Amino acid sequence: MAANGLLDTIGETHTARNIRSASLQNKKTDLKHPASKNWLIHLHYIRREFETCKSIIFEELQRTNGNSEYANYVLSLIYRSEGKMQESLDKLQVCHELEPNNANTVKQIARSLFLLGRHKLAIEAYQKAQILNDDSDSETYYNMGMCYIFMKDLDKAKEHMNLSLQARVSQEAFEALAQIALAKKNLHDAIIVYEKAARIFPENSELLSNLGLLYMKVGRDDVSFVRLGSALAFDPLNSKALVAMASMMQTHEDYDHALAKYKGAMQTLPDSASVWNNTGMCFHFGKRKYVAAMSCLKRAYYLSPFDWKILHNLGLIHLHMQQYASAFHFLTASINLKPLQSHNFFLLAVAISHLDDLDYATHAFEQALRLNSEVINTDPATLWLNYGISLFNHKKYAEAYQKFKQVHAILSKTPRGSIDPDVKSTFTRVKSAMKLMNFHLQEENEPEILSAPPPFDNTVAPNTDVPTSTKLRDMEKTTANKKSMNLIDEADLV
Repeated sequence: MAANGLLDTIGETHTARNIRSASLQNKKTDLKHPASKNWLIHLHYIRREFETCKSIIFEELQRTNGNSEYANYVLSLIYRSEGKMQESLDKLQVCHELEPNNANTVKQIARSLFLLGRHKLAIEAYQKAQILNDDSDSETYYNMGMCYIFMKDLDKAKEHMNLSLQARVSQEAFEALAQIALAKKNLHDAIIVYEKAARIFPENSELLSNLGLLYMKVGRDDVSFVRLGSALAFDPLNSKALVAMASMMQTHEDYDHALAKYKGAMQTLPDSASVWNNTGMCFHFGKRKYVAAMSCLKRAYYLSPFDWKILHNLGLIHLHMQQYASAFHFLTASINLKPLQSHNFFLLAVAISHLDDLDYATHAFEQALRLNSEVINTDPATLWLNYGISLFNHKKYAEAYQKFKQVHAILSKTPRGSIDPDVKSTFTRVKSAMKLMNFHLQEENEPEILSAPPPFDNTVAPNTDVPTSTKLRDMEKTTANKKSMNLIDEADLV
């Protein structure tokens, strides 16, 4: 009997132990911490395994009835990376309700508002984050400054960027200050900002290339060349510095080195219309490889069909290759995009003149003269000279004589060293031709600019000793092409 009682007591004890163990397991399951899977969510997020991460987050939110702050926070970041800005903002607001004193959550709310374009609300959120932090960090000031930039309040933007630099020196704040100065059209202040940044970050190729571009804009090519060279020394494939330096070399007619730089830029900018345009004009003027030039310009035209400079250059090269109908087509398209550019009308007039439509050529020349009187884009002597040659080639000798008088008057007031050699040599040939037609352009040492012409009848055939029409056409075309060089190498670099 005693043995049976002992066995019963042992059995009851064993049963009670099993019940307590099961009860404890249930309590552990019921009291599982809401942050128990945060480590797993974080692991998949930093691995950018977003689909797996989202599935775990949804399970956690379902288990905690949406009260997991970290799960909502990470889900908001995933939504933002997917471009779902409003959904991201909604999740961040849930986080803020769960933990109202979390300054980082408020900053992320401000960031979402900034990305949604609600800059005023974003500034208010950043100000609240500053209150919660009891301290203002550089990033908060920088982001507030960016909000003010988008709100066009440049003074407050500059103030906050300076506060950001006081808290912590950063490249982004310097670049923002320089952009503010450029928005105010103050190139000098922008250069000062970039110079300070370059002293602090001497190996930053982006800062050096931007500084070189600014010096290039203000005409300091020597300093610009040094800064761009430094940028390329630290980053040989910096496309901005390569294109800027190549453009500078092209301006100084160093076409071989310019082509080498453009070739390097094409490795990182294969779809840049400006690079292809400038490469084509290097082949045109520097190497005289017209097929290669045409191929590059057509590629640029394919990439940017509404760039008036590319259309202008296509018209110019067709004009040089004596394909006047094609030149007319591209120059007309360029004029439609840039109707106030006198050089376009000038080249169009030359093309129409070669197509033997004098009336329309005259209209184009007159329009070019009118626009050039308002904003000088073309050398006036070149314009009047081509106008006169066009009239001469169509046997309008008296009218051509009046245009050559204008050229003579302009050249007589121009210092000898400033006269373009091509214009001077062409005008010398013109004077010889006009003398044979009994129109005498006086030399510089003679008292009168021009001698009075004798009565002239346009119906009279020219003397057989006058230079042929073909020769004067060649002078007209050469002068037009030479005077277009200043327009072709302007790439949009910044």
